[in-house]
Parts: sequence; structure tokens; C-alpha cells
Amino acid sequence: MGYAVMLLIVFLCHEVSSISILPHKHQTISLLKFKQSFTIHPSEDTYDCPKPYPKRSSWNTSRDCCSWDGVVCDDITGHVIELDLSCSNLTGTIDSNSSLFQLSHLQRLDLSFNNFSNSHISPEFGKFSSLKHLHLSHSYFSGQIPSEISHLSKLQSLRLSTIYDGKKLRLTTHDFKWLLQNLTQLRELDLSGINISSTIPLNFSSHLTTLRLIYTGLYGIIPESIFHLPNLETLDLSDNDHLNGYFPKTKWNSSASLIELDLFAVNVSDNLPESLGYHLTSLRSLALAYCNLRGPIPESLSNLTRIEYLYLSHNSLNGTIPPGMLSLPSLKLIDLKANMLQGHLPHSIQNLVNLTYLILSFNNFSGRVDVSLFSNLEQLSYLSLSYNNISLTNDNNVTLPESLDTLELAACEVKELEFLRSAKLLWQLDLSNNKIQGRIPDWAWSNWMSSLYTLNMSHNMLSSVDSIPLQFADTIDLRSNLLQGTTYALSGQLDGEENNSEFLSDFRKAALMGYGSGLCIGISIVYFMMSSGKPIWFARIIVELEHKMMRRRKKQRRQRNCRRRNNH
Repeated sequence: MGYAVMLLIVFLCHEVSSISILPHKHQTISLLKFKQSFTIHPSEDTYDCPKPYPKRSSWNTSRDCCSWDGVVCDDITGHVIELDLSCSNLTGTIDSNSSLFQLSHLQRLDLSFNNFSNSHISPEFGKFSSLKHLHLSHSYFSGQIPSEISHLSKLQSLRLSTIYDGKKLRLTTHDFKWLLQNLTQLRELDLSGINISSTIPLNFSSHLTTLRLIYTGLYGIIPESIFHLPNLETLDLSDNDHLNGYFPKTKWNSSASLIELDLFAVNVSDNLPESLGYHLTSLRSLALAYCNLRGPIPESLSNLTRIEYLYLSHNSLNGTIPPGMLSLPSLKLIDLKANMLQGHLPHSIQNLVNLTYLILSFNNFSGRVDVSLFSNLEQLSYLSLSYNNISLTNDNNVTLPESLDTLELAACEVKELEFLRSAKLLWQLDLSNNKIQGRIPDWAWSNWMSSLYTLNMSHNMLSSVDSIPLQFADTIDLRSNLLQGTTYALSGQLDGEENNSEFLSDFRKAALMGYGSGLCIGISIVYFMMSSGKPIWFARIIVELEHKMMRRRKKQRRQRNCRRRNNH
């Protein structure tokens, strides 16, 4: 009996070994063919791919394919069940004859953050019957998303986001609704940037934990059923400015799990309900900017003890900030810009030790605000208080933290610069419409020389500027001061590029002379330069600057979306 059992074990081991060896050979060939269909295009680090790495460079026949980078096989059958080639610098196309589709046992496929040359997503993707995770985000696909994707009934995670790629992917209304209703196991859905142009259907998978439909052209009214999904953790419908929404007036059934709620630029046109602070106590990120909100900020927001990111800017909120709301130690970002808030800034701000962004400009706050309110916030990188009715003081002779890179204090009654001695990493500085007199001290230029990109000190009482030794400045505004009679030369670079153009140097001088000696003189100098036979250079510089500003605005929007989506 024991001998028979021994023979059976040997037989089974042989069979299992045979089963595992056979698929390895075919899979190796399929993977190598897939590898050969692409070129590796070197790319710079990006926000989403800080260290892009061509995983397929390790693929060769000297090693078992199951040990290749990005490849995972089933321990028993030997079938390739996972393929992760995200951030691999792939350049090429995936057509319906691709050897990729011979890997029929795949359960996870990640091809995100590559460049598939605006090719279409093949209907063959719909034949991966075992697939649970399909990630194709930001890989420069285009055209119609095939309806076959909705046949992947085992899908738990689907990411097709293309928000950086120019909205080149499309999804029909029918396929959008069929996808949401047919994929009953779906937990994560990200279709951000895809052109859907549809209303939101009423039915969703009850398993959904993440729903991102950013900038998809959605319209109509957000169905209240979304707010009652029992497992929902992330709801992001931002940048759909034809979409309307209403908050539940009573209980939010998803309140126990909801961590991120982002309705940026969705038309809510309502007051913030008290229920929001009582039921959504798990929230870490609340983004309701540009939502046409009105009325006061409810006291109940003080109950959001886990909140880290709070965006309520560009609404019509009024009244004062609830005292408890700015006492929440978890807060990292507060953006209340462009509302009608009033009163004094709470002293509790100085206790927000994790705060990195504080943006309160364009409100009606009033009173004296001492620099010491912010001096101990060692993580603070962005402080914006411009255009309120406040007066900045420094009674304790302290400085703002060294971590600061953006400071906006326009029209804040600023009289001196000593509070900036420790701020050596400043990138943007706006001190316009203040009462700064005399000259900018040498220590300031020394601090800002290698970091400052934008400087606005217009509408002050500066009397002299000896030189402007900024190496990477893009914009310098010194209008409406008391500067007279000197040519101020800008040394170094513009936007990080070497300045070898004599005309560009002269143009900068003319612009700064315009600041120093009056607008008419500056315009006269520029006219003289153009009449001397250099108008083509002038036009080229203007076009170049316009392109740079356009790229900068797009970059800032992408970075804002990245911060809101990925950092929360």
C-alpha cells in the first residue's frame, strides 16, 4: 500500500512539473514578442513616475520568465497571472494581434504611464476572462473605449484615466451605463479625463470603494444613491461644471467609510449642511471649491477630527470661521480663498503643527495679525493672506519658517522685510500694495538669488534698487514705486534657460527702466529698439513668453489635480 502511494506521489509531481514547464515556454515566447514590439523611450521623472524604469530590459531567456521584473506566475500552474509594466517608458502600439493577448490567465494587468502612440484600446482586452485589475491610465490611448471592457465580469479595479492626455478617449453613454451595471464586483473605477458626456446612472456596484469621474463632461444631477453606497471611501466628480448636486439632508449611508469627497466645480448652490460634519467623521479630504456654496460654515465641521485637506475656496461663504475648525491637529491644507468670511484670524492657527498650506486671501478678515501666529509652523510652505482688511505686525521680532516657498501678503500693511530673513526657499513672493520703504536689503537678494521665480513688489515706496541678482526669475514687477533715474539690469537666466540674446538683455533693461523712470520712458525705449531693426526678435520674445506662461498654467493645473487625487 505504501509503495502504491509513493508511486502516486511521484506521478503527480511529474504531472505538475510537466504542467508548469509547458506554459512557461509558450509564455516566454509571448512575452519576448511583446517586448520586441516596443521601443524604450527615455523619459524624465514625473509626479506619477518619480523613477521610471524599463522593466522589460531584464527579460531574457537566461532566466525563468516568472522571475522577470513585472511578471508574477501562479505557484501551482505556472501561468502568468500578473503583468506590471507601469512607468516602463514603453513606446509603440498594441494591436489585436499582439502576443499580449496570448496570456489568457492574467488576473492583473498594469500598463499605465507609458506611450502607446494614440492607438486605440483593442477589443481583445475584453477576452481576459480572469482579469480582476486593469490599469491603462495615462498611456496615450485614443478613440472609443471598446464595449468589450464591460464583459470583464470579474473586474474589481478599472483605471482608464487620461486627464493629462487631452481627453482623447471616449465612452458612449450606453457603454458607460452598461459598464457600471454589469461589473458587479467593481470596487475601484477611475475614468477621469475620458469624454463621456452623459448623466450619471442610478445603479452602481455595491462593492465600490473608489469612484473617480474627473473632467468627463458629465451633466445632470448627481443621484443621491451615490451617497448611500455602503463601502464608498473616495468620491471624486470634480471639474464637471455642468453637473449639479445636492447634499443629503439627513443621514449619509456611506458616512462610516467616506475618506475623500471632491466635488470641485460641481454646481451645488446650497448651504453646507450640518449633517456633513456629524456623519462624515472619517473624512480626510473635503474639496468643495467653486461649488456656489453660500451661507456660514457650519459648526459641525469641527467634528471632522481626521480632516487633512479642506478646500472651500471661491464660494459665497460668509460669517466667521468656527473656532474649533482651526484647532484640528490633523489639518495640512486649508484653502478658504475668495469668500466673504470675516472676523479675526483665530489664534488656534499657531497650534496646527502639520499645516503646509494656509490660503485665506480675498476675504473680509480684519484686525492685527502678528507674524508669531505662523512662526512655529515648521511645515508651512504656502501662506496667502492678500486683500483682506488685516495689518501684519511683528511685535515679537520673529521670522516666518524656512520651509516657506510661496508667500502672498498683498495689501496687508507690510512695512519691513525682517520677518523674511529665515525664508530662503521662496519661489513666489507677492508684497504688492504695501508700505515698504527705502531699498531691498542685500540679505534678501542673497536669500532669493537661486530660488525666486516670481517677485511682485509693485505699489510700495521703494526708493532704490542697486541690482537684481535673481538667477531664475520669470516675472518681476516693481511698478508704482519711488524709483528714479537708474537702469536696472537683470542678471542670470529666464525660466532656467541661458540668456545669450543681446536683445533679450536690452529688452529686460528697458522694461525695468520703465518701472524705474515711468511707463512712458519704458515704452519709448522699447519703441526705439524696434525701430532700430529688431521687431522680429521682439515678436519672438513675446511668443516665447506666452508659450511659457501657457505651459506653466497647464503644469500648475496638473499639479493641483495630482495633489488633490494622489496625496490624500
